[in-house]
Order: sequence, then structure tokens, then C-alpha cells
Amino acid sequence: MPDHGRTGRPEWQALWLQFEAVTTPLRSAGLVCDIETCGGQNVMYVNLPDGSHLVIADDHDLPDRLADVTGWRVTRGHHDNPTVGGVAYDSTAEGAHSQYGADTAELLPAIATFVRSLPDVDTQAAGQSLRELLERTPPRYAVSFVGVGSQHAAAGRIVSGPFDAHLEAVKEYGFQTHQLEQDGWRMVHEQGGTSWPLTVWESRDVVQVVFVARLPSS
Repeated sequence: MPDHGRTGRPEWQALWLQFEAVTTPLRSAGLVCDIETCGGQNVMYVNLPDGSHLVIADDHDLPDRLADVTGWRVTRGHHDNPTVGGVAYDSTAEGAHSQYGADTAELLPAIATFVRSLPDVDTQAAGQSLRELLERTPPRYAVSFVGVGSQHAAAGRIVSGPFDAHLEAVKEYGFQTHQLEQDGWRMVHEQGGTSWPLTVWESRDVVQVVFVARLPSS
């Protein structure tokens, strides 16, 4: 836990509980995490053994609830060395990993890979510990889509999830595809049954593929 007096404040504890899905694996790998609420903006700090740190936020800062995160931006910094920097991961709207949005199943392995790539041996060990921890985590699933519009603009995102069980994801898939049908979409292809369902839908020159995806763990 961070060593400061704010950990007893209700507002800090509320944020801490909201983002435990991110902080718990990082702390289990031996990294100290903190939630800063400076100037009305919330960010997460992760201290690295080499004296630098990671800053985890949304596009600008963290919302008050994990459910309101739209994407993750992870940067490296150092309080005493302004030349230390770099972007570890960016799934915000304009980021290189925007297709993953707010999902932590891509965020945490990306942090592990970035930390392992740093030159400090102790820092590399922390990244390796995080990677091994994530590899022991059971697989998770989500309902996702990819699509293309009449102007050939591609899109893709996770619609719902993640789910710990494949059956839960399949049930959600059924709900989502039923909603598409209710909204006037026309199904033009179906495969996979209930074991690994996938359907193709069309509406007003827009085509999208909806499917159950196993989220990567590494």
C-alpha cells in the first residue's frame, strides 16, 4: 500500500475500491500503486523499482467509476529525471490500441511487457512476475464486433464483457444479437452454433460481424 495519510480518507478509499481490478494484479507482482486526486483529476501511479513510475489514466484522467472508463493511457515518468518517458499502452479513442477500449485483459499484459523491456534488472523481474501471474489467470471471454461502413471505414470493439465463463458470454451474445434483430439489422450469415457463435449482420450499407471472443492473457 502507498505510504501516506490519504489512504484513510473516504474519497481515496472509494476510488481505490473502484480500480482494484487494475491495482490488485500490479500489487501482487510487488509494485506499489496509488490513486492521486490532484486538482480534481484522478490518476493512478505505479512505482517501479528503478525509481520511475507509470501513470495510468483515461484520455485525460480517471473517472470516479471503473465502468465509466472508455480507454487506458499508460505513460512512464520520473519525478527527478524529466528525460524518462514513453507510452506503454494507449487504448483511448486515438491510441494505437483503441480497439481494446476499457478492457483490462489487454492493459495488464501490455504493462507487463513494457516493464520487462526496461533496462533495470529489478524492474524487469517485476514485469516478469506480473506476466507469470497473468498467465496463471483463467481465460475470460467477451462479445465483440468488427465492421465496415459504406465509406470503407473500419470499426471494432468489445460490446459486452469480460465474462469469466464461456457460457455467460454466449448468453450475452444471444441477447445482443436479438437486440440487433429488433433494431432492424438483417442476419446474412451464421456459424458456430452455441459452442463458438458468430453472425454477420447488414443494415443500410453497414456490415458487422458479432462473435464471442476469448480475451488474450499474454
